[in-house]
Amino acid sequence: MTSATTFWRRAKLPLAVSLASSLAGPAFGVSFNIGEIEGQFDSSLSVGASWSTANANKDLIGVNNGGKGLSQTSDDGHLNFKRGETFSKIFKGIHDLELKYGDTGVFVRGKYWYDFELKDEHRLYKDISDSNRKEGAKSSGGQILDAFVYHNYAIADQPGSVRLGKQVVSWGESTFIQGGINSINPVDVSAFRRPGAEIKEGLIPVNMFYVSQSLTDNLSAEAFYQIEWDQTVVDNCGTFFSQPDVIADGCTDNLRVLNKRSTIPLPGVILPILEGQGVDINEEGVLVRRGPDRDARDSGQWGASLKYMFEPLDTEFGAYFMNYHSRAPIFSAQGAAQQFYTAGPIAALRPLIVAGNSNYFVEYPEDIRLYGLSFSTTLPTGTAWSGEISYRPNAPVQLSTTDILFAGVTPLPGFGDASVLQGTPGQDLHGYRRKEITQFQTTFTHFLDQVMGASRLTLVGEIGVTHVGGLESKSEARYGRDPVFGPGELPNGFCNSLNTSTATGGGQTINDVNSNCNNDGFTTSTSWGYRARAIWEYPDVFAGVNLKPNVAWSHDVKGYSPGPGGNFEEGRKAVSLGLDAEYQNTYNASLAYTNFFGGDFSTVDDRDFLALSVGVTF
Repeated sequence: MTSATTFWRRAKLPLAVSLASSLAGPAFGVSFNIGEIEGQFDSSLSVGASWSTANANKDLIGVNNGGKGLSQTSDDGHLNFKRGETFSKIFKGIHDLELKYGDTGVFVRGKYWYDFELKDEHRLYKDISDSNRKEGAKSSGGQILDAFVYHNYAIADQPGSVRLGKQVVSWGESTFIQGGINSINPVDVSAFRRPGAEIKEGLIPVNMFYVSQSLTDNLSAEAFYQIEWDQTVVDNCGTFFSQPDVIADGCTDNLRVLNKRSTIPLPGVILPILEGQGVDINEEGVLVRRGPDRDARDSGQWGASLKYMFEPLDTEFGAYFMNYHSRAPIFSAQGAAQQFYTAGPIAALRPLIVAGNSNYFVEYPEDIRLYGLSFSTTLPTGTAWSGEISYRPNAPVQLSTTDILFAGVTPLPGFGDASVLQGTPGQDLHGYRRKEITQFQTTFTHFLDQVMGASRLTLVGEIGVTHVGGLESKSEARYGRDPVFGPGELPNGFCNSLNTSTATGGGQTINDVNSNCNNDGFTTSTSWGYRARAIWEYPDVFAGVNLKPNVAWSHDVKGYSPGPGGNFEEGRKAVSLGLDAEYQNTYNASLAYTNFFGGDFSTVDDRDFLALSVGVTF
């Protein structure tokens, strides 16, 4: 085996193992020839369903919607599905076509899906809409994924490959923990939620030029230049995992704050005043309208890497650099125009008028720089060991969305302490500040043969640490924490005043809504956690059926990671138990139960679910 082949195998092994229990067995596909052109066509079809197995946590439902939470911006999914209810019932397919002529070829992959539960059924709270959504977030649709041409060649007997078109390029050594070196492609989060999901369904190919070249027997280089920018596809608002309800494309009317319509005093007098000032108010509260998204530009995204196989240690080392634009959305806001701060005859209504004439927008910061180092080796015990460290000197970190929203009312008399941030009438308040983020993670993979009656037991563990440099004191700026937990500690006891107003405005008693008037749960300078997975392989258990029981464990030990999409929330845990079956490398089935628990500021502890899928590959 060549050195190049050896380090490629090591680099990909952990990822392959982590996905082994959720992917179908290898398909034979259809091979054909058109003259001198070789063709291969592979297909995968599946049906699946998922069920909620936990009751909604009232602490995660806004007071205006009958819960105890201090925001309505992330509760639609909690209200739409009760325990025992189906939240997905789907048919989907994915097809690959490769045509090859000598060393040149073309590869095309497409997928389609139809979720009968989300598309055709009515929901308990709000029906799911596909209007103006990203294609990947829709309840039904189809997409061309990969579509590229390639050419393999050799220079001075050193192999190389070049590709052009929509494609996925994976770098680094991450297996479970995200946010490291592997940041070239955005992710379709909605696709990974579907029962029977395959890794190739959830990575979004992007138009780019990519080249890989061996320089010596031990040294290779890679580079890419992206021709277009694309964003991560987040869960559609109102779906089971949707959080928050205000970010996905097309979810424009879900950000409602302050009093709900039925609790407005003297409605015959007050409501005409509010509506005359352009305020839209219903039973969820006052609507904060959504402005146009501010997408990143297509140009300016590129990267390069070097990989070296150091034979005395039998270890591959990698070095990476890339400049890219954020794929993850940032929540930002724009204050109401100056005249609304003095509008109307009643001063007590002005917070509602200001909120109703403010707007929020989603933006994607540009020109994030990433530097990375990695290694991959095999220990004397036979354990595969890999790791990476990544450094972003200018990563955008999401500010507290509650502080951003309430900053809009700080110019009003008596509301100067409503946020640790200060708003200005008519001006943008960008929802992020750039910080240094360093992340380290390391992975161990070990195989045990003939154990517990299984032909093989695969053990995978990964630990990760994230550090944010330059965080201000929490009296100056705070980052993260879901708004359902309220604004946190504010000067002069203003948190208690806001919470009392929110609770009573929502028709609730004050109860314990002030328990989160503290600075816990916001982004911390250091956070860490670990992930583990075990897979048992039992071949030919009966009638040629192979079984793979598996268990996965996740634990966020300490600290709160920077957002958007941070890895760790202190105390949060998850366990998943699954069983995969495969017959003749063609038919497959999967059953898995996942339970979330722990974490004082977790928003998923009532998202437990059961998923079942049955598929065929050919």
